[in-house]
Amino acid sequence: MLYHNDKSVLFFNGEYKKVKDFRISPFNQTLHYGYGVFEGLRAYNTHQGPHIFKVRRHFERLAKSAEKLNIQMPYSVPEMINFAYELIERNDMRETYIRPLVFMDKNMTLRAHDADQPNLLMTCWKWNRYYPSNHLKVLVSSWRRPHIKTMPVDIKATGNYINSILATREALQGGYDDALLLDVEGYIASGPGASFFMEKNGRLIVPPVVHIFPSITRTILIEIATQMGIEVVEKQYGVDEVLDADGAFFAGTAAEVAGIESINGHKLRLAWEDTIGHLLHNRYKRIVSGKDTNFLEYF
Repeated sequence: MLYHNDKSVLFFNGEYKKVKDFRISPFNQTLHYGYGVFEGLRAYNTHQGPHIFKVRRHFERLAKSAEKLNIQMPYSVPEMINFAYELIERNDMRETYIRPLVFMDKNMTLRAHDADQPNLLMTCWKWNRYYPSNHLKVLVSSWRRPHIKTMPVDIKATGNYINSILATREALQGGYDDALLLDVEGYIASGPGASFFMEKNGRLIVPPVVHIFPSITRTILIEIATQMGIEVVEKQYGVDEVLDADGAFFAGTAAEVAGIESINGHKLRLAWEDTIGHLLHNRYKRIVSGKDTNFLEYF
């Protein structure tokens, strides 16, 4: 994937600079120890121009993630929203992925000092689709999601995603498209970077927010499904139940809604086009593009 060219611009601590000219200290604490927070946002080309979907919710979550790690945010939520829109304008983007990252400066110790000044970096790049298709072949990973007493799993901390990289690598090396992780108790948790939904007997079943990240997309899809008259059940369940599912899908800002065809080589009962996930996929695409007048409150 091409992330930038010679004309690409980023935002860094109040200034817009060429990506090719950006430099950071090799003694950066976040670089060495993973002590930082980030977000992922999508801008869609709509009849009103580029629109960043749920921009306020994402930046509010970024601020909460920083607070949980005792990192003082250098900018307010309204300021970051303005920075993001100017960034995509300066890069002449319409459909783009936006990555704000709050990271620390020079510090080669494990001590986080109150006087440390965090940095805000924001980049964007052209985004098409995260998964190759809506017929994903998924592996139940041997890696487990961290325990909530090990790491705060409800925030987007940079260090948390080593777990996701390991699970993804394991799946790809095994010939699968992605991984499905369990929590420390052996229940279904999530994908490496997306929420997991299972369909059974006309209902959607989702893991509760215990050992999983509280995805904005997950919340929105549950609300949309409920408004469409689809029953949504939150409960813990294991691999055996998943293998007996009618359908399943991943959901997230990057993934949007992506259908799963098989898990551990076991093909799910329904074709993707016949699932609730497919209905939600189509509805979600219309919502983020501002074309669904029945769900304008989500736009």
